[in-house]
Amino acid sequence: MKKILVSSGLVLLVLCSVSCSKKVVRAKERSVRVGVQKLEKRTFREQLPVQGTVKPVEYATISAKISGTLEMLNVDEGDHRKTGDVLFGIDRQVLKNQVVVKEDEINVKEAALKSAELQLKTEEITLQQAKRDYERALTLSRSNALSQSNLETTETAYKTAQMDVQNAHSAIVNARAQLKQAQSNLAIARKNLDDSVVRAPFDCVVFDKYVEANEYVSAGQNILKLENHDKLEVETFISAGYYHQIEAGKTKVEFKDVNGKVLGTAVVTYKSPGVDPESRTFKLKAVVPKNVKLVSGMLADINLILQEKVAYGLPADAMMLRANDRYMVYTVTADKRAKDTTVERGIIDGGYCEVLNTAELLGKEVVTTGQTFVNNNALLNIINK
Repeated sequence: MKKILVSSGLVLLVLCSVSCSKKVVRAKERSVRVGVQKLEKRTFREQLPVQGTVKPVEYATISAKISGTLEMLNVDEGDHRKTGDVLFGIDRQVLKNQVVVKEDEINVKEAALKSAELQLKTEEITLQQAKRDYERALTLSRSNALSQSNLETTETAYKTAQMDVQNAHSAIVNARAQLKQAQSNLAIARKNLDDSVVRAPFDCVVFDKYVEANEYVSAGQNILKLENHDKLEVETFISAGYYHQIEAGKTKVEFKDVNGKVLGTAVVTYKSPGVDPESRTFKLKAVVPKNVKLVSGMLADINLILQEKVAYGLPADAMMLRANDRYMVYTVTADKRAKDTTVERGIIDGGYCEVLNTAELLGKEVVTTGQTFVNNNALLNIINK
């Protein structure tokens, strides 16, 4: 009977030992391995990557100002010309002859005007004599020293002289009008002669040629297309949602290569005054920097820097989305435990996110790796100290 009791006691002792051992294991808290960092001060940029078409700032399609045979065409496609260089000329001999004819016509009209002015002086002298004769006849008629018929004759001569003076004045007005018209015709002839030779309006390259030498061209017909490749700009269309975030003369533009490397910077030079109602977009332009090697007609990759500022931030991956669109991070307490903390997000740039509520997080350690395995108040094992 005693042997049985002893055996039972040993069994109970063993069971108690096993049970107590399990209780000790359950009581030991496991820690979560995490990496931490504090808020980092850096430059944050909100940017919009887009593509635009490269175009020349100065360009023109040159047309013939007058009709005629294209006698002189001094350029070909790809040729470079400076401002004022001759591009082409149209049948100048006929136009020169027209100038000579109009100059001779002016000489004739000037002579006619002088003749009319002399005629006026003659008629005025005649009028003065006729007036004196009439006044003398009136005096004699009152004293019955002159017959009525003689009085009427002198009166008629006086009135005729008055009309002749008026006609002489009209002839002068007409002569002056004809001279003015002749001067206008000469100006037109000279303008046509000048227009027969067309010069480059700016430094340019001949982009296209539409006719050949010795062809007959009509006034208004396109002859050449010119572009200034030393002054290029990029033109792009942006969604209306960004209209109030972009300002001409201030918004920064970065030009990139195919690998995303920044080649040069500029600013927006033009923003359309309104939004297209069909596409809901608006036009932007920016001058291409000299060091950025682009050609008219190419597509250019650009970044529009909508805003840029220095602020505090954290890796965007450290922030986790919870219910009601709330973002949170885990901060480290004094006893190395995790504390659920709300974070207000700003600009996301290069994997980092701006923190707006810096007062709650500044100076604190924030879990940036391993956070998906952390719960609120979990014991942390910081591995990156």
